[in-house]
Amino acid sequence: GDGDGDQISGSGIDSALADAALERLLGLLRAIAGRSVYLLVLAETPPALALLARLFAASPWVADFVTRHPIVIDELLDPRQLYDLPDRAALEAEARRLLGRCEAGDVEAQMDALRQFKQANVMRVAALDVQCELALMRVSDQLTWIAETVLQVASDLVWDQMVARHGRPSCEVDGETAHPGFAIVAYGKLGGIELGYGSDLDIVFIHGSRGSKTVTEGDKPTDNAVFFARLAQKLVHFIATLTPAGSCYEVDTRLRPNGASGLLVTSLDAFAAYQREQAWTWEHQALVRARVVVGNRRLREGFERVRSEVLGRRRDLGELRREVREMRERMRRELARGNQRQCDLKQDPGAIADIEFMVQYAVLAWAREHPELLTYPDNFRVLEQLGASGLLTAQQAQSLSDAYLHYRQRGHRQALLELPPLVPRDAGLDAHRAAVGAIWAQLLEEPAEGSTTDDNP
Repeated sequence: GDGDGDQISGSGIDSALADAALERLLGLLRAIAGRSVYLLVLAETPPALALLARLFAASPWVADFVTRHPIVIDELLDPRQLYDLPDRAALEAEARRLLGRCEAGDVEAQMDALRQFKQANVMRVAALDVQCELALMRVSDQLTWIAETVLQVASDLVWDQMVARHGRPSCEVDGETAHPGFAIVAYGKLGGIELGYGSDLDIVFIHGSRGSKTVTEGDKPTDNAVFFARLAQKLVHFIATLTPAGSCYEVDTRLRPNGASGLLVTSLDAFAAYQREQAWTWEHQALVRARVVVGNRRLREGFERVRSEVLGRRRDLGELRREVREMRERMRRELARGNQRQCDLKQDPGAIADIEFMVQYAVLAWAREHPELLTYPDNFRVLEQLGASGLLTAQQAQSLSDAYLHYRQRGHRQALLELPPLVPRDAGLDAHRAAVGAIWAQLLEEPAEGSTTDDNP
């Protein structure tokens, strides 16, 4: 009625956006028409309605998110809470508190509680982001922490359920009894601390079982490999299944050894053997952005040893350049959607994927002599290390970082507008693409600067 229009007109939205905001608000009102509690909240809390109008005007993604998950309207009632983003430890405490309210064994309630935790916290980030233009790194950090928290508390829950049924996994190594752990390795955007709104999770599961007598200790003992496989299946189900409260995340496990045809969970030893003996170069490129996000110290350290060994091996740089170049050209042919007027921020020449491939090439080429390149899994800090180590000039490292940040910021805005990563070409964009293209040519089209690296010990 008239009240809605008054709230929108009084919320600082110009008339060009007001119609879009009103249309999106009407979509929300239709979705919650049978749930009087939400209608009452909005009717009795004008500041919440005004904030909702501003958010809906600014971002169709936020409008769609709230319409699908109206429970997050509660977050708008206390602006102090909305604008106080919790750190990683506070997020985990909040998730455990919510799960603690569920009855033990009520898996459905636990799944709903975790979904509501995720949705409320993503809403906080989006509300701040849309209104205050939160720094891109802060958005990515926060969204990454939310996902890590979901994985941590969900895996703890599922682990406890499995142990209650089968007992703890155990094995005998050199005559000593050990209790092997379970770890989740993040790849891609989660691994590189670059999660965005709506990103899925690229993850791989590993376990520490080895030696002999690899069975669980309970009344219903089962082989450790079976235990860990069921654990991973239950965990994926817990996180990815669509319930009335939505899903937490879509999960992609295809980066595991042997891809979709391989085992869902592999032992650390089998993972190491695969990476050493069978993995393709593109799988080693993916390993650059891999890190353990759930797991005990022994598995974390074991994974890091394997990663460092594999990424730090001696390589034929001419062969490496050729393989990286061919994979990138194939991706570009199949995926790039840019044209004379629009740029594909991800796949066009000189865009995000070119920078990522250069970072991955640099790590594979030079980590043997420069292990500091293995310290971090994210592109920005690897680029910093490449500049600091003199492997790229300070100008090259800065140009790549500036272009990467520019592309990601524009892609991020496109996501909030529910648009693909295709943007109109302009002078700034073309300048970044030209700078990236020039460095690509120097690094990958010709022998690398100081080609003695091919023969380094």
